[in-house]
Amino acid sequence: MAREYFIIQSMKKLYWPCLAVAALFIGFADTHTDETPIILGIVLILSGILGLSFPKNFLATWLVTGFALFVTETLVGFGVLQASWPSSPGIHWPTLVGLVPALVGAGAGTGIRRVAAKPASV
Repeated sequence: MAREYFIIQSMKKLYWPCLAVAALFIGFADTHTDETPIILGIVLILSGILGLSFPKNFLATWLVTGFALFVTETLVGFGVLQASWPSSPGIHWPTLVGLVPALVGAGAGTGIRRVAAKPASV
């Protein structure tokens, strides 16, 4: 019982640093490539891994990984970050499409974890 409590508490402390690293990696990958499918695939995979690892934090995982792309593109548009491709100035509203693969990844990861946690009924 004490060991399970320790593992649960350790995982709770590990979530926010993992989420921050995932968001920073999405931003880094976005500023170093202009291939949209690759970036959306990275968002899908990272949100899926976080959803699988931390199913109780589905909403935060979805929003942070989904908005990381939007924030990065907007910062590039205002000249705060540099990208390897030319960018138009201003806010990049089309990058909100990153919320879709983030939702799918986090939802699938959370769903798989919850289904796997249920005992098998015979």
